[in-house]
Amino acid sequence: MKKWSVGVWLKRLLVLLLIFLNCWIILKLLPYIGHAIGYLLAILAPFLIAVLIAYLLHPLIEKLHQQGLPRTLSILIIYVLFFGTVIYAGVKGAPIFVEQLRSFAKQAPELSRLYHHEVNHFYYATSDFPETVHDHFDRLLASVEQGVNNIVRKIVEGIQKLFRSIFTILLIPFIVFYLLKDLEAIKSWLYRHTPKKWRKEAVRLVHEIDISLGSYIRGQLMVCFALGAIATVGLWLLHMPYSVILGIFIGITDIIPYFGPAIGAVPAILIAVTLSVKKAIFVTAFILVLHFLEGNILSPLIVGKSVHIHPIFIMLSLVVGGDMGGVLGMLVAVPIFITLRVFIRHFWHYYAKKIDNEEDSHL
Repeated sequence: MKKWSVGVWLKRLLVLLLIFLNCWIILKLLPYIGHAIGYLLAILAPFLIAVLIAYLLHPLIEKLHQQGLPRTLSILIIYVLFFGTVIYAGVKGAPIFVEQLRSFAKQAPELSRLYHHEVNHFYYATSDFPETVHDHFDRLLASVEQGVNNIVRKIVEGIQKLFRSIFTILLIPFIVFYLLKDLEAIKSWLYRHTPKKWRKEAVRLVHEIDISLGSYIRGQLMVCFALGAIATVGLWLLHMPYSVILGIFIGITDIIPYFGPAIGAVPAILIAVTLSVKKAIFVTAFILVLHFLEGNILSPLIVGKSVHIHPIFIMLSLVVGGDMGGVLGMLVAVPIFITLRVFIRHFWHYYAKKIDNEEDSHL
């Protein structure tokens, strides 16, 4: 009995050692795995973007088809309207965006000087405050500046990559067209190549994911587009420089729940501070009104309560996504969480139902 116990514990110890060894190897390979995933994403980027566009446009095509239009004609109408709008907006808006980006690059040193002048003025006005308050303020400013610099650097790098890969961009409309055209054939192929015993559950699972994820993504993108447009017009009316860039940035960052509005507001407020205190107050007030509008009117009206997620779970997914992938990780954190939640709920109910059926058969 003693020898058997020693053998069992040796096996358990060996298993633990193998687990730790595998974890150590994975940790050592993480940088290479990250590079490999980045390389794959760079190659698959146009296909992933095309899949997302096709996924967003498909419900509109289905609605037109249900009204009696042939599917091919429905695809052509939605396809031409979508890409026609995108091309028109790009032709009209790209020169303004590029011009403001160039102007911002030229004015960046001057804006930095004015910004530090305002900070020094704040120090002079609060010279009676304890030194620890200034230390905390210094650390806060340093973290904000570093965060803004990182975001701006990534945006500039993304724009540069975008212009360098113009051929890849031109592929996207063609991929979208063939995805929309052959969507039923793709569904049929996937259905045929799914094992028969899983087909029914797979169809039900995909339908559940489509309802939860699709409504969230479509609604959130509409809210971000509306918020970006309102922000651009509002900042332009306030005579803020770089209103197009700042408005687009506010719209994009609003995809991130809770943290997005704060991230989007920082560049606009920092630039306003360099102009005047009065301008900073007006811009801050406008952004507060903007996000009150988003939280109390736009999001409830457009997104509604289609996805019931407790704020704690949203914040947890954002923290995990931000730690793993930075801003990009935060952008995809909630959709990934929604998908995982649907998976877990589906299989939990599936196996619970299976166990109940087995118990009923034994009775």
